Amino acid sequence: MKPLWDVIGKRWLGYVFSVLLIIPGVVALVTNSMADRGALNWGVDFTGGNYFHFKLERVASIGQIREMVDRFATGQSIIQAAEQDVFIRTRPLTAQEKAAFMSALRQEFGGVTVLREDEVGPTIGRELRNTAIIGLIIGLLLQLIYVSVRFKSVRYAVTMDLALLHDLLIVVGVFAITRTEVNSSFVAVLLTVVGYSINDKIVLFDRIRENLAMRTREVFERLVNRSLLESLVRSINTSVTVILAIAAVYFFGGVTVRDLAFGLTVGVAISAYSSVFNAGALLVDWDLWSDRRSGRNRTAEVSVLPTGPAMPSPVGPSEARSSGTSRSPAGSGRRRRRSRRR
Repeated sequence: MKPLWDVIGKRWLGYVFSVLLIIPGVVALVTNSMADRGALNWGVDFTGGNYFHFKLERVASIGQIREMVDRFATGQSIIQAAEQDVFIRTRPLTAQEKAAFMSALRQEFGGVTVLREDEVGPTIGRELRNTAIIGLIIGLLLQLIYVSVRFKSVRYAVTMDLALLHDLLIVVGVFAITRTEVNSSFVAVLLTVVGYSINDKIVLFDRIRENLAMRTREVFERLVNRSLLESLVRSINTSVTVILAIAAVYFFGGVTVRDLAFGLTVGVAISAYSSVFNAGALLVDWDLWSDRRSGRNRTAEVSVLPTGPAMPSPVGPSEARSSGTSRSPAGSGRRRRRSRRR
């Protein structure tokens, strides 16, 4: 019976669309690097800069503070406010820029008390960036080990990691295209996308494993397609629910969490896409490649015969016609007996 939606049969469309999503991000990373702007728009968490903790005479909103900071042109900045306490992180400032910045702040908000002032060098920012990359790699390796043990096959883990790299490449590419600031929350975005994507794909792989135990005669491509369709509604419902919650944070959570919500929205949407169109397809292609290597026939059904005495194999109609073993010997004997009577 032909499936209602043959995702696996048309899996090449998913591969093509994935390539079309990845290429613009890679081009943006390369062109940004060639233009000496940096492949990504690294924030002060990674490049270093100045950190200020002020206490204002009157309460000011984050919007008012950000408007003043942006007007002062201190570049990408991170601003947090709790009543009269304000925390600002900026790019590295010279002594003259720092003095002008403090003067503009006092003119805008009156009395300003400096509670803390620190300067983070680019070396610390570089160490933070390297630590984040190492942590991400360790996370991928740990899930590779876990999935290999859980599903008793390394192919599930490798195909899942390939789908995860697809998701992360697209998220990084979107940040490169939009020049969204990459700060410490970007690391949280990547780790959250990894966790969500793993969970979504494990649901699909677990359904494949269950169907493998129940449908031993079904061709693997059809079984994967069946498993995908059975888990599709769950995947869509979960992803839509999460995206709606993140959208509320994006529109109503303020400027400070908008980049975080933006990255999570892209990551969750891409994870849902790769779970449907990439993870199962990669597993099927791996299985086909393995079969070609071992010389097995994918269309043959394998059944286990009961032990006992060997039974003669039935002779098909075409074999009977070609061997001439039907009734020709008996007919020739009767003709010989009739000729002797005469």
